[in-house]
Amino acid sequence: MIKICIYREPLRLSESSGRRKSTKKASNPPSKRSLARSRASLMDLCMCNDFDLFCTFTFDPKRYNSKSILSCKSYMNTWIRNAKERHSKNLKYLIIPELHKSGVIHFHALFKNYEGRLCESGIFQNGRQVFNIPYWHFGFSTCCKIDNIEHVSRYISKYITKEMITFPGDKRYYCSQGLRRPVRSHNVSLDFLSSLPPLMKHLIFSKCEFSADSDCEYITISKDDLRNLTDFSANSSSLLSKKSKKTIDYFKSLML
Repeated sequence: MIKICIYREPLRLSESSGRRKSTKKASNPPSKRSLARSRASLMDLCMCNDFDLFCTFTFDPKRYNSKSILSCKSYMNTWIRNAKERHSKNLKYLIIPELHKSGVIHFHALFKNYEGRLCESGIFQNGRQVFNIPYWHFGFSTCCKIDNIEHVSRYISKYITKEMITFPGDKRYYCSQGLRRPVRSHNVSLDFLSSLPPLMKHLIFSKCEFSADSDCEYITISKDDLRNLTDFSANSSSLLSKKSKKTIDYFKSLML
């Protein structure tokens, strides 16, 4: 998946840190901008890694301190450490907390390389079989196999809200080390999009999304669509600028 961000205002890249700096003062409250960045980062992590399980973990309030984020994270880390030692050495994870109205905390998690046992629950949700994880002793667990990571990434990003409970350091989620992250390139030229046939242009820009809390619009393009796009542009290379050709070559390198 390729994501093209189109910023509303020019951005200046700091030579010292490489961070983006806007030439316009932020009109949105910092909290909204922060939430938008967290949602974008969370979705990027989902799309860049091959997570194959979506799980929910609860904590039994009669046996554990289920209203303390520190305690719940400690329980979760203990379980993850045991899972790695016993059966899932290469387990990768992404964990988001959710606070129930009662004040009790539960976690949503995405897993990759989980090799422990799953038990059939006899329940199906939206046509998907729901499993339980027998090794989770801190409360109740449910687990479903992921068949569309894009849909899952949109779903879990909805948990990033102003009212959500956060981990120490105001972190809204935490994840394992070594997860793949997006490869970034700045100031790519999109001039070649103007030469596209109307139908192809509609297919590409119909996927354009907009968030009022963000600094930009963005387009997500599947590799199949991008391959068709670059093939057409290559056949129309005489109409493209040097910068557009360089952009197309860059997109092709991402598909290797």
